Amino acid sequence: MAETLLVFYLLVASGYLLKILRVFSTEEVETFVHYIIYFALPVAVFGVIHDFEFSLKDITVFGTAWFTIALTYFAVFKVLAKTFKDERELKTLFLTSAFGNTAFVGYPIAYTLFGDKGLAYAILYDVVGNFFVVVTFAIFTITGRADWRTVYRFPPLGALILALLLKPFPITLLKPFIVAVKSSITPVIVFSLGLKIDPKGVLLNLKPALLSVFWRQMAIPAVVLLWLYLLNKYILLPFEERMVILLQSSMPPFVMSVILSEKYRLKTDLAVTAVNLGLAVLVLSLPFWFTIGKVVLKGGN
Repeated sequence: MAETLLVFYLLVASGYLLKILRVFSTEEVETFVHYIIYFALPVAVFGVIHDFEFSLKDITVFGTAWFTIALTYFAVFKVLAKTFKDERELKTLFLTSAFGNTAFVGYPIAYTLFGDKGLAYAILYDVVGNFFVVVTFAIFTITGRADWRTVYRFPPLGALILALLLKPFPITLLKPFIVAVKSSITPVIVFSLGLKIDPKGVLLNLKPALLSVFWRQMAIPAVVLLWLYLLNKYILLPFEERMVILLQSSMPPFVMSVILSEKYRLKTDLAVTAVNLGLAVLVLSLPFWFTIGKVVLKGGN
C-alpha cells in the first residue's frame, strides 16, 4: 500500500509541478481525458473483461454501488434538505457524495493492488454501478429527465458489451497490444489529476465540501464494510473482490460532478472544492480502509 500511494502521489505531484512550471496547462487535461476515455479505457476494458470469468454472485459488485447511491439520495434529500435550503446546493451535494472517482482514481488503485482481477471488479463497479446511474437516475434527479444518449456514447461501456459478446473467440494476437495500452492507464490518469489540482479551491465552500467528503470517504465505506462482513456469512466472495468493493466505495468525489454542475448550473465551486479536498484526504482514507479491510474481510476465503 505504501508503494502504491507513493507512486500515486508522485505522479500527481509531477503533474501539478509541471503545471506550475507552465510545461502543461489545466486546459491540456482534456487531451489526456480523451486519450483515456476514447482509447485506453475501452482497450483495457475489452481485454480484461474478455478474459475474466464472472459469476452470478458478482452482481454484488455493482449492487453495492446502487445501494450506497440510494442511501446517499435519502440522506441528502430527506435529511440534509432540512438544513440546506438551496436546491442547487443540495443537488451538488448529492453528486459529490453519491458518486466516487471510481475510474480515474479507482482503476489505477485496483489494478496496482490486485492486478487484472482487481481491475475487472473495479470496471464492473464503475461502469455498471456508477456510470450507468449517473447518466440515468442522477441526471433525472437534477433535470427531471434522463440523458440516454450518453449511455451509448460512452466507449468503455461499448467495449464491455463487445468483450462479453466475443468471449467465445480467442484474442491471442491482440494481447501484446492490450497489455501495452493498459500499462499507460495509471500514469496518464494520475498525472492528469495533478494538472487539475487547485489548492486555493479547497478554501471555497469548505463546510458543505467537508460534509460531502466525510460521507463519501468515511461514512459510506463504513456501511459497506459492515455489509460485506455480514454478507460473507451467506455469499463467499473472493477477498480481492470484497477489497475492491470496499476501496471503490471509499473513492473521493468524482471529477464529473464539476462538469455536471457547470452544465446544469448547480454550485460548481462546491463541486470543485469537494473534488480537490477529496484528493487531499485520500492519502489518509485509502490506507485506513485498506488496513481495516484486510483485518475485517480477510477471513472467509
